[in-house]
Amino acid sequence: MLRKPDSIPSSDTIITDPALEPFFISRSTTGGYTLFERVIKGENDTEYIKTVCYPSNFTYALKKAAEELLNTNREFASIKEYVDKYKSIQTKITNIME
Repeated sequence: MLRKPDSIPSSDTIITDPALEPFFISRSTTGGYTLFERVIKGENDTEYIKTVCYPSNFTYALKKAAEELLNTNREFASIKEYVDKYKSIQTKITNIME
C-alpha cells in the first residue's frame, strides 16, 4: 500500500543513508521497526512510501534492505553474479556500522 511520506508520525525515528536508497527505516516510539521504500508514481511523479516489512530488530531491517536492494529491477546472468552483488551490498551496509 502506498502512503504519503508525511504519514509517518513525527515522533518516529527515521533512519536514512545513501547506501539504503530508495529504502529507509523508521522506529516507532513503541520500539517497532518498519522498512519503507520511496516510490514515485503517477502523471505528476508524486512521491509516496511503500511499507516493505516490519522487521523485529534493526539488524534484520538492514538485512531485509540489502535483500530488497539486490532484487529491485535486476537480472543476473549467473548465481555467482547474484551472490557477488549481494556481498557487495552487505559490505557497503556493514561499513556504515563500523
